Amino acid sequence: MSRSKKALFYGIMAVMTLLVIEGMAQGAYYIAYGEFNGGGPAAGGAAAPADAAEDDIRTNWVIQHPYYGYTRTDPGYRLNQPPPRREDGVVLIALVGGSVGRYVAPAFQSALEAWFHDNDIPLRPVALELATNGMKQPQQVMVIANTLSLGGEYDIIVNMDGHNELLLSHNNYFESGISPFYPLWWPQLVTLTAEDKLKVGQIAVERARRERRLAAARAAPWRWSALYGIISRYRLERSERRLLALNRELSAPSGDYSLERQGPQYKFHDHYDLRRAALRVWYRGSVILNDLSRTAGAEYYHFLQPNQYVPDSKPLSDEELAMAYNAGSAAVAAYRDAYPQLQRLGDELRQQGINYYDLTQIFADNRETLYKNDCCHLNARGNELLAESMVQLLEPALRRQAALAAARVRGGGSSATAGAALDLAARETWPTRAVNKLYFDVRLTADGALRYARDDCRPADTAAPFFVRIEPVDAADLLPGGAASGYNSYDFDFSRDGGVTDDAGRCVVEYELPGYDIANILTGQYIGETGRLLWRARITLDAGFEVERTAAGALRYSQDNCLPVHLAQAFFLHITPVDAGDLHPAAVEYGFNNYDFPGFSQNGGVIDAAGRCVVERELPEYDIASIHTGQYTNAAGQLWETRIDFE
Repeated sequence: MSRSKKALFYGIMAVMTLLVIEGMAQGAYYIAYGEFNGGGPAAGGAAAPADAAEDDIRTNWVIQHPYYGYTRTDPGYRLNQPPPRREDGVVLIALVGGSVGRYVAPAFQSALEAWFHDNDIPLRPVALELATNGMKQPQQVMVIANTLSLGGEYDIIVNMDGHNELLLSHNNYFESGISPFYPLWWPQLVTLTAEDKLKVGQIAVERARRERRLAAARAAPWRWSALYGIISRYRLERSERRLLALNRELSAPSGDYSLERQGPQYKFHDHYDLRRAALRVWYRGSVILNDLSRTAGAEYYHFLQPNQYVPDSKPLSDEELAMAYNAGSAAVAAYRDAYPQLQRLGDELRQQGINYYDLTQIFADNRETLYKNDCCHLNARGNELLAESMVQLLEPALRRQAALAAARVRGGGSSATAGAALDLAARETWPTRAVNKLYFDVRLTADGALRYARDDCRPADTAAPFFVRIEPVDAADLLPGGAASGYNSYDFDFSRDGGVTDDAGRCVVEYELPGYDIANILTGQYIGETGRLLWRARITLDAGFEVERTAAGALRYSQDNCLPVHLAQAFFLHITPVDAGDLHPAAVEYGFNNYDFPGFSQNGGVIDAAGRCVVERELPEYDIASIHTGQYTNAAGQLWETRIDFE
């Protein structure tokens, strides 16, 4: 055989051997990773390290912040910029919370834009992404309080949370030995010891090594080799395990107590004790955010994020069971044992009048693959569905804020436009429980006047016109111009109408109210040229009835210090039966039976000698799941409400 033929023979044999080896490697790759190496190991090997690398907080994307604990390193992140201010034609929606809030933000922006487009509203919604990985209460409170104190302005504030409060507070205390209420990763964010700095250096070296290996694995021609893919993927996964181990060592308790690294020494007996305390912080945080929002002239919405570990919240697909559900995760026990506590606290938030919504059931009938890992994160389709649910629930607030924003720019800010905006604000059904203390404090005096007072008063504070919108108890007291809106409108000027500024710099003005019975008052100030609201406060003269079920099975409404306003307004009474078969035919689509009644005296109400008014309503004989009742007016909507759930 000639040399050329031998060379050809050995060449063919070598190629065939490589093909056999490559074919066997493809089979091994499929067995190991459930896919063929069609595009190189980067396709399958990069995903897991990229997610896990979020733990590399000292060498990757997290920097210490003096108030929030930490922020992200990317300059475009909203918390790395000056706080936002309102702009003409823009509706600002802040989004705070953890990583689920962070990752849903782009889909949320798209859903908002679609809603404004579909409703033919020529304004620009801006979703301000203030969320970041690991954020938990009280950090959301700190973010909003700090940005407001620095002059930030929002139209709507949305808080998307729940998972981190339930899990990460537990991890802080039991795994890292730090305060459960400190930010995640706090030990790595404070001043590092020499040993810690060595670990940080090792992490940096390992990350650089991993990036080089990943780049090589993606390069041609090696990316098409299954054999090289197996070797590269093994080395990448080994590097990832090394990174995770180093970060866990960096997070581990140092042994000796340090106030700087560990914070105040809380004592919790067990997991249940800690989670109960953490959920109370979650609850109080939402109450405070609600009050901060109202003070700043914004509306607050609290969404409990969906999670695959909430029992019966989603039929998980085979793919989700394989990659997004870890039966050994601490989340399984946490949601099983603590989620009922969270639900009860959510009910308390609703009873406080807070816009709280539990979104854990939005995927209850969806069999698509929506979760992408075994923490809590959604894929693109899941984020799209979550964002659509958020916008649907926000729709009433979006309509109100869009109308107010449009009123500031239409027609150059004419007085008619300003009046329309104020009338729209007056028709809002959500109550403003506290006036913006940055402006005037408003009280009802014993003489029945409205008293406006402000410390450290400046000329600019009194220059803007004041508005008063009054809803009378009796519609016959409406002035001709108020018939359409249901409110009588009164404007006044500080100096012209008797306002004074004392030697201490405190300015006070009193406005005499009309003599008819008043249901509620909306008041505030606006800029005359543009109609832009500076602040507003609602004073509701109806504090609501106490509602209880009597021993005889009736529903009893009672009120101390009974006033005419308590007697004149219509009551709504919605009853949800245990058995859907007890729903009236016309009520099937609503899920409750309607037993509204028009007023107090027409339905057997009595006022006793002590001035206490009482009315009772007979309840239906079927088994009742829940009752939703309260009072309302046609002009202002709901005045008060309460819910009664039956076990």
